[in-house]
Amino acid sequence: MQRRTFISTAMALALAPKTALAEGAYYSGYPGDIRVWRAVYFTPREFASKGNGYVHVKKDMVAALDRVRSAVVHPIHITSGYRDPAHNARVGGAPRSRHMAGDAVDINLRNLTSEARHQLMWHLLAEGFTSFGSYARAPAMLHTDRRPNARIWRHGGGTHPAWFQRALNEWGWVRDVGPTRQPISRFASK
Repeated sequence: MQRRTFISTAMALALAPKTALAEGAYYSGYPGDIRVWRAVYFTPREFASKGNGYVHVKKDMVAALDRVRSAVVHPIHITSGYRDPAHNARVGGAPRSRHMAGDAVDINLRNLTSEARHQLMWHLLAEGFTSFGSYARAPAMLHTDRRPNARIWRHGGGTHPAWFQRALNEWGWVRDVGPTRQPISRFASK
C-alpha cells in the first residue's frame, strides 16, 4: 500500500463514528472537569500529569488508543500520558517531549508475552503511531507517539527487542516517514 493510501485510510479510520473525537483538538482540564470524554477503554485520569494532575492530550490520539485496545485482548496500562513542563523536567524528559505536546504515552508491557507485545505494536502502527522508544533498564515499557517526523530510539543502549523490530519491519517503517506499507497479513509470520 502506498503511503498516501495508508495515510488516507488511517485518517478515515480516525474520523469514524464512535471514536474519541469531539469539538476541539484536545481533551484539557483536570480529570473530574472533563465532561465530554468519548473513549470506551480509558479515563481522563490515566492521561493526567503525575505532576500537577492536569490533562492535555490530543483527542485523535485517545481515539486511536481506544481502537488499539478494542483490537487487542488485554488491557493497555498507561504509565505516562500528558506531562506538565515542571514534571517533565523532574523526570528528565526531553525538553521538547511529545508528552508535553499531548500525543505520547508510555505503556506498561508487564505480563504480556512477546507475541502480545508484537500485536500491540502492530496495532499502534496501524492506528497512526509513528514513533517508538524502548528502554534497556525497563524492558517492560514502551513509549509511543504520533509525531510527524517518525523516530525510534533505545534508551540505555543495545538493540530493540525482536517483537519491536518485527513490527517495524512488517510495516516497512522508515525514519521521518513511519509505516510505508500495509503488511500482507494481519500479523506477519514469525
